Amino acid sequence: MTTKTLVFLLFAALTFSLTSAWAGNRAPDAAHGKTLHAKNCVSCHDNSQYTRPNRIIHTFGDLRARVEFCDTASKANFSSDNLDDVVEYLNADFYKFEK
Repeated sequence: MTTKTLVFLLFAALTFSLTSAWAGNRAPDAAHGKTLHAKNCVSCHDNSQYTRPNRIIHTFGDLRARVEFCDTASKANFSSDNLDDVVEYLNADFYKFEK
């Protein structure tokens, strides 16, 4: 393999890995979501909201939409990653929806 080919392949691999990181291939962090939830969400409601029999959340999409709604209503201004983290926490601890 020539030096130029090797340099090109290394550059291509580095570019691909950085692009993947920038593209949002980050795994949601439920522990961080729990912290955000405790700081921003419990001022309006406690965890019984998620376990009541007549809850309004029935799918993972519903959950994401509701967290986005609450983010706007509370003016928490979560980043996309923070929204993902809160949704991950709620789903892992309460809802258990398939993604």
